[in-house]
Amino acid sequence: MKNTFILIMICTGLSAQVNTTAKYLDKNKVKARINTTNDKFWNIYGNGSASYEVPKGSGKNAMFANSIWIGGLDGGGQLHIAANTYKQNGTDFWSGPLDTTNGNASSPAPYDKLWKIDCGEILSFVTAFNSGAVAANTYTIPPDILSYPGNGGGGFQSKMEPFVDADANGVYNPYAGDYPLIKGHQQILSIYNDKYSSHAETGAPGMGIEIHEHSFVYSEPAIHDSMQAINYTTFYQYTIYNRSSTNYNNVYIADWSDVDVGYFLNDYIGSDTINNFAYCYNSGSNDPSGLGVNGYGNYPPVSSHAILPNDCSNDGIDNDSDGQIDESGEQFRMNKVTYYNNNLGSVLPQTTNPSIGVDYYSYMQGLWKDFSPFTFGGNAYGGSTPSGFVYPGDPQYNLGWTESQAGNPPGDRRVLISSGPFNFPPGSKIEWGYAIVFSQDSLNPVNTITQFHERVQRDVKNVKYYYTTHQNTQCSSPSTPVGLNENKERGLNAVVYPNPANSYLNVDIMQNIVSATVELFDVLGRQVATTHIQNGYHAQIDITTFEHGIYILKIKSDKGNMTQKVIKN
Repeated sequence: MKNTFILIMICTGLSAQVNTTAKYLDKNKVKARINTTNDKFWNIYGNGSASYEVPKGSGKNAMFANSIWIGGLDGGGQLHIAANTYKQNGTDFWSGPLDTTNGNASSPAPYDKLWKIDCGEILSFVTAFNSGAVAANTYTIPPDILSYPGNGGGGFQSKMEPFVDADANGVYNPYAGDYPLIKGHQQILSIYNDKYSSHAETGAPGMGIEIHEHSFVYSEPAIHDSMQAINYTTFYQYTIYNRSSTNYNNVYIADWSDVDVGYFLNDYIGSDTINNFAYCYNSGSNDPSGLGVNGYGNYPPVSSHAILPNDCSNDGIDNDSDGQIDESGEQFRMNKVTYYNNNLGSVLPQTTNPSIGVDYYSYMQGLWKDFSPFTFGGNAYGGSTPSGFVYPGDPQYNLGWTESQAGNPPGDRRVLISSGPFNFPPGSKIEWGYAIVFSQDSLNPVNTITQFHERVQRDVKNVKYYYTTHQNTQCSSPSTPVGLNENKERGLNAVVYPNPANSYLNVDIMQNIVSATVELFDVLGRQVATTHIQNGYHAQIDITTFEHGIYILKIKSDKGNMTQKVIKN
């Protein structure tokens, strides 16, 4: 029923740019459809069905639709915004970059496509080039490597996307050995803008922005079991250029999702304000099939959306809205988590789908369509205490404000995770993104949310840690699987055992020292334990109550230092 309803609206409302281009992220355990121009996960020009299949090949989908929203005010207080939901009335985005001198858009046609490239293709290309097969024309360069927008023509940005410049002439040319530098082990690139025409989705003035959307995944088949979540995760990184002459203030950017975990009429949502992510889960211990949709049955998963930890300390923007620009370690944060209801059934009209530009902007700010704030308790409407985060309670023990505790009927949820407010000066750019993490325990036939602390939080933390340590890894230097043998910065002869460990972690220094400090950190860099060794060789750390996952052990002594990953199982 849901798919038919949306498809009818789209077929009667789409205008201007009609693009049927789509490609799939499919390198790991997820098969996720990426459409052009800020539109993901659903078959918009086919049967309108969900297309975020996980596990890949299961016929089950954990998402329905996803895009970003961005909006802010000019110096006169005028709202400028660009957003996508289902394009019922048209679009706010068009393929292609903007001219760097005047901010104008040209015909979308040359950029009306997606570039999909994985590490295997790049390594094969490099091998072929080095062997002379490219020059001999006995090797066919993959089309998306050959046409990759390393450079922009005309007034477009000269260095459009990063690439290895084999002949160091600044011009992207695969026949000279140049190849793209991609994110992850597989990447799909889309370049689009909000300037080519008037905004039919929001009806509001545009911002004059150019967006480079990088959708990517990592594939680590040999990674340790506690880190397997990386193989069930997809990543989305946006580079957004302000090509206008306007200094926008009070800017918000949001990850918008129609989060359908299997069957779409039995979902709940929540937010984890400590660990910086929001999530969607089933309201019961069984996710049924129905209305043409495959449910997950007795093994309902959790789909989490986490803001990526990117360093924003050199872009001239107050990203975290703390009054300081480019302070050390500055990052975008999850500043609001809101939701709204589908326009079906008996729901308050103030809490339903946005229809005009100010509605979109209000939801990103933590306001309902009538400009009243989201409030703590119940369904977040009409209370007395404003709350920027919906349902931040503990779903595992049903403590605090959760959907279950509020007595909400489960249903079809749309959720927004927004960062802001921040200023966006002309000529500047921002880097912002998020990961979608799939958590499921196929050995435990109950709702996975009962393992919120042990599994869901662990998966999100481990994915963030992996991303932080691997985001600059290039295909020419494949990533090292995280495992038990990895041991870096070894200036000290010491043994750490057992690894993995369950209750106690032992450290033996195998040389004479005067003193040593032993520290244990979680994947977010927080110190969780410390001890000292004085004129001895042995230390022991009790990790019995620690969460399962990866930790970093650091030993500092007068004879050298050592850092090692350890695993709590």
